[in-house]
Amino acid sequence: MVQPVTTCLRRGALWAVFALVACPHAVWSAAPGNPPGHHQQVALLEQALADFDEGIALLTSDPDAGAKRLHAAVTGFETVVRHGPRNGRLYYNLGNAYLQLGRLGQAIANYRRAEALIPSDGQLQANLNYARQLRRSQIAPSGSETLVRTLFFWHYRVPLRVRYLGALVVYVLFWGMLLVRPLLRQVGLRLIVVLLGIGWVTLGVSSAVEWQLESSSTAGVIVADEVVVRKGNSAHYEPQFQQLLYEGVEFTLIEQRSDWLRIELPNGSTGWIRADQAEIV
Repeated sequence: MVQPVTTCLRRGALWAVFALVACPHAVWSAAPGNPPGHHQQVALLEQALADFDEGIALLTSDPDAGAKRLHAAVTGFETVVRHGPRNGRLYYNLGNAYLQLGRLGQAIANYRRAEALIPSDGQLQANLNYARQLRRSQIAPSGSETLVRTLFFWHYRVPLRVRYLGALVVYVLFWGMLLVRPLLRQVGLRLIVVLLGIGWVTLGVSSAVEWQLESSSTAGVIVADEVVVRKGNSAHYEPQFQQLLYEGVEFTLIEQRSDWLRIELPNGSTGWIRADQAEIV
């Protein structure tokens, strides 16, 4: 898995450098204060890529030196991410670096951020799935959610952008067919119109539902090990359940009170964890 991650990181970093060269003002106009100059940022990206490649090469012969270079790559990519807008390739690069360091929580969190921006990237999905398989805490979804995911598998496997564009195409075809009404006397054409209408409604509803869920819910990832989920927003509350949670577990944020988060796990159970034990996606 190491070699594919290295290859994809290089591609993502080069796309990020291209974005900086093409649109320096668009990239840095949102940065607060006085961020590093444009050429410095390009140099940071290139250096982070070089640190990553060197770190991967040293992991076998000199693990400590390799880890040091990978940490330097993380620092470089985080500097660029911190001063720029949301960029899928940069989050992807950062996730790759964290994955090589064994920081599953941070890797999954950054892959999830990249997924929201470049959902159709196949290698991103492969790396995200691989990182999920490495988690010590594997929490299966509830039975009802599993049933829904089985019945509507296409809704979860086809990216939102593809479904949305598909709905637009089917919508145009549907009304185009209705405009040629004299031809609709043929049974075959009528059946096509009916199927187009069903496809339009199905894809449209699917896109609207996911858009609503994404806009109304906040996802997060646990980035600490041996996390105790408690019954309330304080260390004085008893644990909600006996099992500890390990880094990489994904959740939905229900509410936040001071330094505590109330979360919902994939199996539907809820509880409170400290805010510093998680990253919000």
